[in-house]
Amino acid sequence: MEICALQQHAYFTNALQIAGVKGFFDEFTQSHFVERGPVTYVARTTDAAKFRAIRHINPRTFCVMNPDNQETDALREAGFRQIMTPATVAEIDIMRPFHPHQKWRNALRKAEKSPLKTTQRTFDTLSDGWLLKADLAQQRSKKFRAMPHAIAQFWPAQDTLLSIAFLKKTPVAAMLFLFHGGAATYQIGWTTDDGRRHAAHNLLLSQAVKKLSEREIKRLDLGAVDTVNAPDLARFKIGTGAIIRPLGGTWAALPLWRR
Repeated sequence: MEICALQQHAYFTNALQIAGVKGFFDEFTQSHFVERGPVTYVARTTDAAKFRAIRHINPRTFCVMNPDNQETDALREAGFRQIMTPATVAEIDIMRPFHPHQKWRNALRKAEKSPLKTTQRTFDTLSDGWLLKADLAQQRSKKFRAMPHAIAQFWPAQDTLLSIAFLKKTPVAAMLFLFHGGAATYQIGWTTDDGRRHAAHNLLLSQAVKKLSEREIKRLDLGAVDTVNAPDLARFKIGTGAIIRPLGGTWAALPLWRR
């Protein structure tokens, strides 16, 4: 199965289209695009040889790109200029044994000895709506924004994994993963004080890695690592032993006006 970023999979474009966002797939560049007014946006592209072609996909709009790798020379040659420095992401190689750092493993052992009960199943938009509401509440309280919930709501259920931790039948933590080809993305994470106290996310992620391996998923994208604005989450991701790498930054190109 092809390994690609969530934003470069057909499921992503389909979910956006169902949600009313204009998105399309270009056959020549093999890239998925999003259109918002005068801006054409493409994320996590990997083929430097096609950067110039990507710029010409919709020549009357501003083209904004977040390449997956740092291909600065190719981007400049294609007419792009960098407008933001690269974000850093954490990725777990599922093909290798899961080997977290010692402190992370200690938390996992604590969770395994706790009264937590867990379940892993596919995500159901109707019965699992409580998670989306809980996630919106935590976004407001912690003042951050994530991908729109339409992505999870319109993702094929058979390519999702929802892991939930319970205390006396009450959910105290949850993690939602979306599969896209040979890769998966950690899409939503939520916990309560009880969940944190029992290190529920350590337990849920450890169990999820096993499930992903059974599905022959090769890579798990844990998302951005932000040590400034989300230091606790960054430590959690780094502690998994994940590969920490920079993406390509944000680049923009002016419209190619035609006479």
